[in-house]
Amino acid sequence: MNAICGFHLREPGEAHRLDAMLAALGDPGEDVARWTEGAVGLGCRRLPAAVTGGDRAEPPLHFDRDAGLVLAADARLDDQGALCATLGVPRAERTGLTDGDLILRAYTRWGQNCPNHLLGDYAFAVWDARNRLLFCARDPVGVRPFYYAQTQNRFIFASTVEAALAAPGVSGDLDEAAVAAYLTRIGFHSPDRTFFQALRKLPPGHALTIAGGTTRLDRHWRPEQAPKARPATDDDYAEAFLDLYSRAVKDRLRGPDPVGVHLSGGLDSSSVAVLAARELRRQGRPSPLAFSWLPELGGQPPGEGHAPEYALIDAVCEQEGLQVFHRSLGPQDVIAVLRHDVACPGVHVHLNEEVVQRCAAERGVRVLLSGWGGDECVSYKGRGYYERLLLHGHWASLCAEWGARGKGPRRFLVEVLLPLAHPDLPGSLRRLWRRKEPRRRRWLIDPAFARRAKPLPERTFRRLSVRHAQLRLLRSGHLGERMEGWAASGARRGIEYRYPLLDRRLLEFALGLPPGQFRRGRWGRWLMRHALGACHAGSSEGPVLPPEVCWNPSKADPARSEPLLDAFAEALPALRREILTRMPSRARYVDMPRLLDSLDTDRFRAKPRMTPVRTALQLLDF
Repeated sequence: MNAICGFHLREPGEAHRLDAMLAALGDPGEDVARWTEGAVGLGCRRLPAAVTGGDRAEPPLHFDRDAGLVLAADARLDDQGALCATLGVPRAERTGLTDGDLILRAYTRWGQNCPNHLLGDYAFAVWDARNRLLFCARDPVGVRPFYYAQTQNRFIFASTVEAALAAPGVSGDLDEAAVAAYLTRIGFHSPDRTFFQALRKLPPGHALTIAGGTTRLDRHWRPEQAPKARPATDDDYAEAFLDLYSRAVKDRLRGPDPVGVHLSGGLDSSSVAVLAARELRRQGRPSPLAFSWLPELGGQPPGEGHAPEYALIDAVCEQEGLQVFHRSLGPQDVIAVLRHDVACPGVHVHLNEEVVQRCAAERGVRVLLSGWGGDECVSYKGRGYYERLLLHGHWASLCAEWGARGKGPRRFLVEVLLPLAHPDLPGSLRRLWRRKEPRRRRWLIDPAFARRAKPLPERTFRRLSVRHAQLRLLRSGHLGERMEGWAASGARRGIEYRYPLLDRRLLEFALGLPPGQFRRGRWGRWLMRHALGACHAGSSEGPVLPPEVCWNPSKADPARSEPLLDAFAEALPALRREILTRMPSRARYVDMPRLLDSLDTDRFRAKPRMTPVRTALQLLDF
């Protein structure tokens, strides 16, 4: 895993820009490389989790002097054998090639179309001296971050917000439209905007070409063009899915690094853990260590009297012989996360991940596999299925499917008909019926700032079909938000996150499936359950998941959420004292009297509203 940076200027000189950015990427040392030539510079810092290809360390920079190419890459490529075959690389030469070498060869072969031929996670920049252009690309879902700043005279990029802002001449002024959007809704999701006026993100699945004083942004991955799957039986779809899924997990186990897995007891994390454990056994490597967000059990084994989530995790561990680490979240852990600046990714979507990272790093884990992203694609719950049946006139099928779910006409009105009229209508009517305050009053934005600010428009959409809903979710930016934060925070501890369920092959497969593979009677996520809960031909290892995990209808986790609220409440007095001691400069954006009132522990416990309080605290610079 690398962190990269660079610049392209209209006029030669100012190489000190690169030095400032490299310094912001981390402490200078032997794993830092820099290259400048006139108005162009590239830099790279190899991070502790950088060994990804067998036992080969990825060089900080890559050169093809004959072709006049220089590459800075943060990359982990999948299916390298197929790529080498397409490139015509002799088998004898393949063992010595790194991911960066393959990207350079792909660029030499296909030029700016090379991302169409790459599978995996990547963000890279190639300087093409012959054509006098800088070409930058990012993987389809944005696993690897890429930030840039551009003016009429310069283009600057980096793997982290801090490094991009460290370049001379890049303003650190906040984008108040982004701040207002963040303070008035759950999270700030954008595929291309940041919290800073001067900085943008290269959107996932896009490429930038800088040449001759012009910049061109192109899409190289179009998920809407994923072909529809050929008609097949349920078992055929399940076999095809499991084959792709197993390959996606195997590709992400490449390298000698110790491996960890998230394990929540749900379908996604549990199946990643099982497939990883089985593949590592086949390779003769140690089983992955499993990390849970649930609190410690106090030395007692899971059993009667414990929340059901523990039993689900224990069933997976018992089946595969895994060791799981539960870690309790304390108020100091909450404070440590809330001190991170939300404007510079590194703030965890879940506070519990701070404890998991620390526990994993202490045990030498360098690669952490996550089930994040499954809900949006291959293990999608099936939202939009009933809407499609209704809009296409398949009313008999609609009645049969809704009846099998066991819900009445009132739920049909709330879940299907009202959202078709407007996505926010059910929530608005529910708040009106319960005489709750308007949603905007829940947020802790300063009233004067709220009156003058123009938030970025909120992207709401009607679910017209399963595929339509999946495509909108992929474009919303919320997937990248978590991955950017985990990439930044994980890098500080030498941990690289990998996401098998966001494999491009799996995404395109899921987008082509018939809608009935996602919802079947009372069961959402049908394909996942059917594939992971059955014995498959040619497999001697049995079903992937224990039945109690595979057919668990609930994703609720009170064993995690309730202790999290307790730890959050206990952290509030210390946070209040710290803010009163030194009023943050960003307090002008927040309704500070209401926030300070909310930091009273008793008041919070009586009416816990963690999301608005956490949102405001993470914005403040204290």
